[in-house]
Amino acid sequence: MALTLTNIPRIMRHHGWNNGARMLDIWFSRPSAIAPAYGAPDTTTITMDGFVLTYQRAKAVYDKLVQEQIWANPAAQGEVRRLLARLGRLGGTRAWFGDINRPPTVLDADYINFRTVSFGLGNLDDLSAALGNFTYRVAIAGEAEGLSGGGTRVYVHQVGIYVRDSFDFNGSQFLGYWDDSDNSVSMLNFLSGDGVENASFQAHRRRTGMGGDFLIYSDTKKLMRSPPEIFDV
Repeated sequence: MALTLTNIPRIMRHHGWNNGARMLDIWFSRPSAIAPAYGAPDTTTITMDGFVLTYQRAKAVYDKLVQEQIWANPAAQGEVRRLLARLGRLGGTRAWFGDINRPPTVLDADYINFRTVSFGLGNLDDLSAALGNFTYRVAIAGEAEGLSGGGTRVYVHQVGIYVRDSFDFNGSQFLGYWDDSDNSVSMLNFLSGDGVENASFQAHRRRTGMGGDFLIYSDTKKLMRSPPEIFDV
């Protein structure tokens, strides 16, 4: 095709999609790595308040998960029980567990629930360029206390919510029409440009040996719960 694939970050920057351009620059700069055999994650570019939650479709999913308190629903309670078992904290005297101040790359081993934000055909912006479809992951910290009749009571004092995404071009997905000459981008070929899909990047990787998939983590948005959510597991 006439489009030079490595010019796409420049086109993104023309539209103000600076985070998406940075992610693609990282991918192009790295030796071949195909998910799930990821290279080093990016943990500094994406922020919750400064970027993700400024987009209404992302904020709507975030607001709903907070409203529904998905860290205390039945699915989460099952994960909390497994987490406490792994920590050796089922039963016993009342004591603290968890630490949402750990980096998301570490916190990720202990997340207890998630929600997905989906990319739609009408969403051509920096959020879709940087993340596409992505997940919010939820971790907690609080107290656990063994009950005299068996089981463990959980007091959720802190909730940490962060984004995790895989920046890769696996599978088949159409990524729009991109035009080098006028920096236009469209999901529908009303104007001009060359069609780009995941296969375009897969071919680039085979041809050049460059193109490294990696994980993206945002910072953690922390919620203090007072009074705490309480449930038994």
